[in-house]
Amino acid sequence: MPALRNSALDLIANLRALAARQTETAAERDGLIADSVTLKVDISLDHELANIVPESVWHFLSDADIRFRDSRYASAQLSALASSLAAWEGEVASIADRNI
Repeated sequence: MPALRNSALDLIANLRALAARQTETAAERDGLIADSVTLKVDISLDHELANIVPESVWHFLSDADIRFRDSRYASAQLSALASSLAAWEGEVASIADRNI
């Protein structure tokens, strides 16, 4: 399923970009939260993709506001997300190899 593979790889890139965004103002923070919600909804609309998204991604997208209030939580969650995305990327790459 090349389409699923490509959708997942695009999502991984978008998640990494979202995680790397720095916010300094309330407007930037609100924009990041809104983008997280939008991405969560977009994923949910693609049932095939939603079924293979790691749980850490859902937490990351749901917890943007918490990360702004708790820097230790933010650090731990961003680290967990990075590890999860690296592992998921390897799994997604194998989708094409298995020709599912």
